[in-house]
Amino acid sequence: LPERLLSGGDPYPDQLHQSATAVAGAAGLAAWGDWGLAWQSAGRTPEPWRGPDVLAVIDQLAATGRCDGVVVCPQGFTADHLEVLYDLDIEARRHAESLGLWFGRTRSVNDDPGVMAALAGLVRGHVPGAVAADQAGAGDQAGGTP
Repeated sequence: LPERLLSGGDPYPDQLHQSATAVAGAAGLAAWGDWGLAWQSAGRTPEPWRGPDVLAVIDQLAATGRCDGVVVCPQGFTADHLEVLYDLDIEARRHAESLGLWFGRTRSVNDDPGVMAALAGLVRGHVPGAVAADQAGAGDQAGGTP
């Protein structure tokens, strides 16, 4: 994320931090003791990007001598695509493993049926007539939810 985008008060970094804090808390991880927030996919431009970079964090963890592995969660991305599949699954994994660390990544939402049904329900609740059309058989298409 280029720093210039944040100068306008973009809430994205704070929202990611709040989400990560909630997930870590639910998992029983101590705040900033067992987890941290890092960024990936910095552009190849001279402008400053939000940090710390995930590869730098992996370096720091390996340097402590107290870390066996790392699990990353690309929470800002809902689907597997180049920034997840290459930058994390290939580049970050290779980097971690070269330093003797185990590497794991959480699954992306992609087309999870439960999430898609919840999103469809939210949309139907805001589109006049959508519920009536669905009840009339529009949801009977192959694949279920329209």
